[in-house]
Amino acid sequence: MKQSRKDALTRYIPHLPEKAAEQMKGKTACNFAVMLNSPLDDTLYIRCYHRYRGGALAERQRYIFAKDGALRLTTRDDIHFMVAKEFREPVFCKSSCYGYPFDNSYTVLNWQALERSCLKYSCAELLQVDLLMEYLKLYCKHPNVEYLLKSGYGHLLYTDYAGYWGTQRRLRTDSNINWKSNDLLKMLGLTRTEFKLLQGHEGYYNKYLVWRKLYPKYPPEILLQMARIFGSDTTTLPKFCQCTGLTPRRLTAYLFDQAVSYWDYRDYLEQCEKLHYDLHDTAISMPHDFAAMHRRCSEIIRYEQTEQHRKLFAAAMADRRKLDFAYGDLHIRQPKSMDEIITEGATLNHCVGGYAERHAEGKLHILFIRTAEKPDVPFYTMELSADGQIRQVRGRKNAAPTPAVQALVDAYKTYLQGILNDKKVRRSA
Repeated sequence: MKQSRKDALTRYIPHLPEKAAEQMKGKTACNFAVMLNSPLDDTLYIRCYHRYRGGALAERQRYIFAKDGALRLTTRDDIHFMVAKEFREPVFCKSSCYGYPFDNSYTVLNWQALERSCLKYSCAELLQVDLLMEYLKLYCKHPNVEYLLKSGYGHLLYTDYAGYWGTQRRLRTDSNINWKSNDLLKMLGLTRTEFKLLQGHEGYYNKYLVWRKLYPKYPPEILLQMARIFGSDTTTLPKFCQCTGLTPRRLTAYLFDQAVSYWDYRDYLEQCEKLHYDLHDTAISMPHDFAAMHRRCSEIIRYEQTEQHRKLFAAAMADRRKLDFAYGDLHIRQPKSMDEIITEGATLNHCVGGYAERHAEGKLHILFIRTAEKPDVPFYTMELSADGQIRQVRGRKNAAPTPAVQALVDAYKTYLQGILNDKKVRRSA
């Protein structure tokens, strides 16, 4: 945007309406962004205010959104404003405002002004991230972003962190988007068949592209199945194929038809290897009833425990106490012995018994979910990776979590973020 154009846009700033001024009255610290229209054209103006605890208002930033670009104006004295070199979300609290929380979230007032401006088709109400100013700037540059939000691909806009300390939140866009086109299919790099196939599964878009690049001759249905089963993990499927002699396409179709997660299939292959089964026999590698075969292997396999593993298990118990957690009528605790892990698997009829050695070695963490009424009765089992990621939560016969268990798991994820050092659980071995 040329300097003459900037001067023209900043020459007139709409006055604050009485209704908005009334809405900003109060006695608690708060931030506001008031949308305003220009009487001259369809430019959108946004004035940002910080309200002090005593009720006084101070204007911190101004934004101008026009068809040909966006501007951010800042001030040092809360009176005179100048165009800022950096465009970013508003900063309401000054570094000298001791005693006030540095909370830059804000409430938007007078949304109707957006509908009367050049951004009326921006679909800002569908935005899945709270970086409104950055999104409106993006829309000024790429109006075709509207198509992404309307078609369910809003997740391709996401929040990232920048700045010297890595604390500045910025709006990012997926690198796969072709901004040069106004055709949605060309923007996404999909054929019409692929687009229809991904409807309802838009969240797998990036993973689908990963598998399409790896197996360009495979049909879209198989590629989507790969994305749904393996996510972005492109190393596990080739290992499975090498182990079984099956093609990626055939193995993927089998896992999808049987509704088998690749974690369960990996465990099953390990069981078969311990039992010296021939995995190149399709009756073994692709059993007609996978769940029944998996349970059978769990029942007949013997898990040997060495004295070394018992010592490792005991040595890690103190460090694992921080993984204990309670939420409502449920709690999470670590196993008391390797035998208890094996008993857990036998009681709930799943394969956790095979994890006892890796738990002892600190390669992963097995945790028990129990009810307050029956603290010693197996209920659900959780696998936590060495770096603190929840990989599996299974009940009897690999049952999925109930709503109450899922609520516990969600709360536990927040708890883990607070206790993990550098977001990793240190290996106990």
